Amino acid sequence: MKTFKQAFEVLKDAEKFHLDMAALYKELLEKSEDNRTQLLLKHMLEHEQRMARNLANYSEVAQHKVMQTWLQYTHEESAKDFIKKLELSDPPTIKEINNMGREVDRYFSDLYQAVYGAIESAEVKEVFEDLKQIQDKERITLSMATNSLWDM
Repeated sequence: MKTFKQAFEVLKDAEKFHLDMAALYKELLEKSEDNRTQLLLKHMLEHEQRMARNLANYSEVAQHKVMQTWLQYTHEESAKDFIKKLELSDPPTIKEINNMGREVDRYFSDLYQAVYGAIESAEVKEVFEDLKQIQDKERITLSMATNSLWDM
């Protein structure tokens, strides 16, 4: 279902999604007994917290009038609904957790790309292009960190 939201609402939704994912990773971390799984979850928890902070900071810095721009918005998925679709074991395996992190990053990359493609305003396009670049850099950083865990 397509709805209309202002740019700042899209960023707030994304920030909440990241915070919800961070809460899930923290919960999984507290239950985990495997050292590699704990290291992976710590990386992913820090990644989601960093992304939420980036969005909060970006919302504060971006020009107010840009953030009031209306967008046709199709990504209405909550973190809880997103996780349900992944069909994870209980408790999830390290491989499933790693894939979950990749899927979350892909979700945001696709979200920012879709919003970017639907916007006419150059200023708002720039905001979402910047966010996509930040997301992509974070994905690479997280990928390098998780790849090092497989070498352990």
